[in-house]
Amino acid sequence: MFPPPRSRSRFYGRSTNYVNVAKDALLRRIESGDDVMEVERELAAQLGTRHAVLMPQARVGIYLVLRSLTRTKKKVILSPYTIHDVINMVICAGATPVFADIDRKTCNIDTREVEQLIDSDTAAVMVTHLHGLSCDIEGVAKVCRDRKVPLLEDTSQSFSASVGGRRLGTFGKAGIYSFGMAKNVNCLYGGAVVTDDDALATELRKELAQFPLTESELLLKRAAFCLLGDVLTWPPVFKASTYWAFRYGYLHGVEALNKRVRGEDAPQIKTEIPPHYLRRITPMQARLLVPQLGEADRLSAIRIGYAKIYDEGLAGIPEIITPPLRTDGSHIYLNYAIQVEDRHALVRFLMQHNRDITVQHMGNNADYECYAPWKRDCPNARLTGKQVVLLPTYPVYGEVEVRRNVELIQHYFKVHHQHATATRTVDDAQRAVRN
Repeated sequence: MFPPPRSRSRFYGRSTNYVNVAKDALLRRIESGDDVMEVERELAAQLGTRHAVLMPQARVGIYLVLRSLTRTKKKVILSPYTIHDVINMVICAGATPVFADIDRKTCNIDTREVEQLIDSDTAAVMVTHLHGLSCDIEGVAKVCRDRKVPLLEDTSQSFSASVGGRRLGTFGKAGIYSFGMAKNVNCLYGGAVVTDDDALATELRKELAQFPLTESELLLKRAAFCLLGDVLTWPPVFKASTYWAFRYGYLHGVEALNKRVRGEDAPQIKTEIPPHYLRRITPMQARLLVPQLGEADRLSAIRIGYAKIYDEGLAGIPEIITPPLRTDGSHIYLNYAIQVEDRHALVRFLMQHNRDITVQHMGNNADYECYAPWKRDCPNARLTGKQVVLLPTYPVYGEVEVRRNVELIQHYFKVHHQHATATRTVDDAQRAVRN
């Protein structure tokens, strides 16, 4: 039996973030400074684009860009395997979601599906680079160029990834990034749109100028929530108490505990964007981003190293679909997402053996009842939505923890094989007796 583990996740950023938030709050300068424009210039330079426009949330960036792109044509082709509020942003923009099935290995949109679904009313193709894995962005970009359809990249989970020396988010009309609290660069809430299109950038800034700043009270509550999360997942505290509470909750089905760590519950459709989404990012949040932007590539390299260990230990197990291993920076592995037919049985085994692992609660939006008007059969997304298990990769997780996960997963499937072999032997013996 392994000792108690590290937490399945930790917030990125520095501990000094909390000091800086408190200092800005006490000095009443959350809304003061030219930091938003300065960070926009720095971000555009780092990513190699003409413009970067900071957003209150990535989903608001998706909404504003799509509203601009869908004034005449209305169809937006996208993956159904994403958070449901991405689908809501398409609908709120007055557009029609068209679900394209995915590639099982990467969990990202299938280029062949995109090509087949484009028609005369297609306003845009929106790809998602999920779990830190790039989709076939060069293939999709070529299809969009050939068919003269704007391409939008949802790069919320893949900041700092690149393909062929070009950053994800810069292959199309616009790229969307998230700087929410669960991302590898975060400022509590936040995001950005990058683009080389001068008119689009001007339109976005004009829209944002009408919005009030994100409320200081909301930001301080989010900072307090993150601080509490950091305390509860700090290894001495987590191993002594937090882990045992959540382990008990999972193994005994205690919903009051389990809902605390779920990423997403049942989807609800939105047809109008909530007014509280329409805000501007504050200078204080922009200041939190500055030290993190330069660290992103270094931290991605650590996660890629963990992915190599997972791949070496798990890629040969036939019951597991593992993500492709790429060490060129195109996959940065925000999590290492494997797919297992009976994922709850695996996670239960791991939790029983003192591992802190979770399933991906995001599902196939194309099957959800609330999106029935846009339903489309996407069998790969359906299977993926029921099978993904997220293995931790955050930089301070450590190689020891990664190897323990690998060892126990290997043991689980070894026992599974032995049980299956024994069952076949008994069945063969019984058939021999009957014959």
